[in-house]
Amino acid sequence: MHNNKKSDLILDSMQKLMQKKDTRSISVSEIAKEAGIGKGSIYYYFKSKEEIVDAVIERSYSDAIRQAKELVQAPGLDALTKMEIIFRTCRDSSMELSRQEAGSYMELQQSALLHQQYIYIMIRNLRPILADIIRQGNQEGSIVCSSPEEVAEIVLIILTIKFDTYLSNSDAAQTQKTLDVFTYMLETSFQIEKGRLDYIWSA
Repeated sequence: MHNNKKSDLILDSMQKLMQKKDTRSISVSEIAKEAGIGKGSIYYYFKSKEEIVDAVIERSYSDAIRQAKELVQAPGLDALTKMEIIFRTCRDSSMELSRQEAGSYMELQQSALLHQQYIYIMIRNLRPILADIIRQGNQEGSIVCSSPEEVAEIVLIILTIKFDTYLSNSDAAQTQKTLDVFTYMLETSFQIEKGRLDYIWSA
């Protein structure tokens, strides 16, 4: 994108429209009208309406992802501490999505789209970071894992879905029970010190 101010204007306009109506019914012409620019200008920055939707969602969590990346790069942090930062980022971002959704107009299909895209964005951004953390844990001896990339992806899929009460369709008690079992599986499968992952469900 060649002009951050113009692309942000387009994203701001799309976000406003998404709070008022179903994403499926929003046209590129409406986005352009809301932004006060020509329809052709939008295609200079985005290939399609779907790409705009993705960018709106990604922007919503870019700060949380950036902060997580900065924290795990801080010197002196062991792997399990870094892992906690990533896991808490997943949980807190999911809670933020629920808060934003509660204050906006969302039909069921639109909500499903947003939640699916949210999970995709979180996994895409955090998977390489978590894989590196697992490798660090291998070196430190706090984690024993032969497939960091694959395990990182599986862990993030489970966490993002279970933290997302919309997609998991579970009440708090069931979610806690599932995450307790998941914590036990991680600790036993990868020889992580018992109790080090208890924060996964705690506030």
